[in-house]
Amino acid sequence: MKLYIAGSESLGTRGLSCFVDLGNRLFLIDPGVALGYTRYGLHPHPLQAAFSEITKILIAMFWRRATDIIVTHLHGDHVPLPNANPFQLPLGLLGGLNREALLWVKGRGLLRGREMARFEGLMNYFSGRAVYITAEGASDDVVRFSGPYPHGLNTETKVFIVGIGEGPNSIVHLSDTQLLVSDVIEKVGEWGARMVVTDGPPLYRLRGPVKLHVAERARANALRLADHADYVIIDHHVARSVDGVRWIEGLRREVGDRVMCAADFMGRPRLLLEAWRRATYDVMPVDTDWFVRDRYRGVGEALSMYGNVVEGLVREAPRELTLNDAEFKRLLRRAVIA
Repeated sequence: MKLYIAGSESLGTRGLSCFVDLGNRLFLIDPGVALGYTRYGLHPHPLQAAFSEITKILIAMFWRRATDIIVTHLHGDHVPLPNANPFQLPLGLLGGLNREALLWVKGRGLLRGREMARFEGLMNYFSGRAVYITAEGASDDVVRFSGPYPHGLNTETKVFIVGIGEGPNSIVHLSDTQLLVSDVIEKVGEWGARMVVTDGPPLYRLRGPVKLHVAERARANALRLADHADYVIIDHHVARSVDGVRWIEGLRREVGDRVMCAADFMGRPRLLLEAWRRATYDVMPVDTDWFVRDRYRGVGEALSMYGNVVEGLVREAPRELTLNDAEFKRLLRRAVIA
């Protein structure tokens, strides 16, 4: 079994897109990418957009190879969209790539609001070639689903969890339950898994006693996961702040290197560009509406303009270390000068 994480917050974008290679079956899970449209009153910096472009290219590459494409829910950072903004993955960018893959997606009865239009876009792309995941779940001899479960603190949206493979070649993808749904942890224990990929609690949105309570609740569930699996990769919502990645570091101190973020697993530096948005604008000032002014449409302009800075950051940033804003600014200045 081989696991490749294409996009996540510790890798510079929003999402939790994964590619799982079992040899005879190739699974692409939650093939979406997004950037927070506003954070600290700022739109995404073109440097972060460059990282988004890289993730789009990776997803398209894995989409073309996949035998199975899985969408656990239809939020804009988990699925290609028929009406994407410049920082999301447009369904049209995938062109006619691999319409023969089998799509696993939530059934109509579980959709809410904007999910329906996104569902219809997928149905048109695949011409109805899909297996609908319902409240009863779905499975074959390699992949299985459970749910629906609450989207962590957002109990209105429902998500499914995915188990692929068996024994030492098994992985569970928990999508957006935020380590806050006890039933999910129990299901992982029933299934067994060598590796778990999960998001964590959205600590960047919380304050005071509520933040402390949610962090401790998620910590307890993460430790339970570590009892079930050899490796637990935690990213996505929790990695939208430096505090969130420090929270992951606290878990590592308790259970060792079996707990990590996506960047650690991929051998890449932790580049928390969402958390460092203000710092990025400070070092590389641009108008916050640059993408409107320049008519940016997400087709690679940012990558062509900032590719050398991306390379510098990836090359020079320390591994398995979380930088604060001041440390990141120093790193970014070096990458810009180089």
